[in-house]
Amino acid sequence: MKDKKIRLEDLERKVPFEVPDGYFDKLPSIVMSRLPATPEPQPLISWSWQRSLGLAAALSLIVALVWFSYPQQQGSLGSERLSQVSDDAILEYLTEENISYYDLSENNAVQAAFQTDSTVLYYLDGLDADFLRSQAEDGIFTDETI
Repeated sequence: MKDKKIRLEDLERKVPFEVPDGYFDKLPSIVMSRLPATPEPQPLISWSWQRSLGLAAALSLIVALVWFSYPQQQGSLGSERLSQVSDDAILEYLTEENISYYDLSENNAVQAAFQTDSTVLYYLDGLDADFLRSQAEDGIFTDETI
């Protein structure tokens, strides 16, 4: 039997299975009858007035916390309030913050203020004349710095 070879042409061409008449017409109803009855799907979250009230209270709390903790924007002070600050208070603030005259001279607004002679004379008015002469002799004051 080991030596015998099987050829496809020699095999009988007969379908070994038979389907009863109308089987595929009845198949869906047979399958559906075997399935268990399923209830209507329930929503995951049922909505109630307690849940609505709790949500409104939580939202109100969040809005109140944001309202009170959000920083307020400060508007510009205006020239009226700045004019009430004394020169001594400004000098004291600059000393505390370790801001030198050189740092202020890099500011464009300060440079523009010192372009007029009257502003320079106002600030030089309180200085000692001998101090100014010694600074001028040392060559600190040049045409570019004045």
